[in-house]
Amino acid sequence: GVAAPLPAHVPAVLSAAPPPASPSPSPLVASGQSVTAVGDSVMVAATPALQQAMPGIYIDAMVGRQFSTGLQVIADLKARGLLRPIVVVGLGTNGTVTAGEISQLFAEIGPNRRLVLVNTFEARPWEQEVNSILAATARDHRGVVLANWYRTIEHRTNLLWPDGIHPQPSGGVVYAKMLKAALERLINGRG
Repeated sequence: GVAAPLPAHVPAVLSAAPPPASPSPSPLVASGQSVTAVGDSVMVAATPALQQAMPGIYIDAMVGRQFSTGLQVIADLKARGLLRPIVVVGLGTNGTVTAGEISQLFAEIGPNRRLVLVNTFEARPWEQEVNSILAATARDHRGVVLANWYRTIEHRTNLLWPDGIHPQPSGGVVYAKMLKAALERLINGRG
């Protein structure tokens, strides 16, 4: 299954110019310059707010993106030397996430990068399974935090478009604040 189409005023694909390559991951700082974010249509809808909250963040988000496709994007960025010290993964709206895909994600980002996993909010059969896998991954691995979109938005669904999945601009601001708070927890070791 694929999430419902975005409202017409939200672009289907968002990708900024690739960031300059660094020879190796640099020390972590709570700045958009340190972050590569890969996501699906929920992240597409939140991109303007993310760019405002975290100037310099690199976002590669696309409508309908599955976790497996996100892994290919991460692998490509890594191969080109463009993967930053903190990787944000906002995938799961469009289908399941497997333990094997989580293992592949860790292999792609390597041991020197930190990871923020954004869980999902959508009334689909795989929602609970995806959120359970992401929560367990964050709980069981050092250098990984969960950005809990489900808990952030579940009682504020008026900030979503009528599809009940994609954030309106005000919901995008809430998404960006949630992600920034998760990055602070990651940087400060409170994840």
